[in-house]
Amino acid sequence: MSLLDLQELFVGLSRTWVGFLRDWDRSLRAGNYPETTRYNYLIAAAQLGRYLGESSPDPDADDAADDLCAVTRAHVEAFQASVIDTRSAPTALNKHKGLRPTRCRRPAGGARPASPPG
Repeated sequence: MSLLDLQELFVGLSRTWVGFLRDWDRSLRAGNYPETTRYNYLIAAAQLGRYLGESSPDPDADDAADDLCAVTRAHVEAFQASVIDTRSAPTALNKHKGLRPTRCRRPAGGARPASPPG
């Protein structure tokens, strides 16, 4: 049985986030990452996206919830602090490990990546 149900994992995320996470999953699969590692990375990023849209006190969080390229280090640190407050330090460490490889790369010229169809 597969751990990864991408449709369920992406509930509540913007189309831009969903497109990025699908691309990232494909890249991780191509790199032969184990399914458990892919799951941990993707769930950490999805939880960050939902945190930004639903729970973050930062006034810029709404922009980041819509556009992954607007996520700042402060957003990620606030998310990790909230995980420590609501769960545990080891859980926060796992989220940190999952979010470290995440990078938003804009196409040449700095334009926003196109939203995926559908």
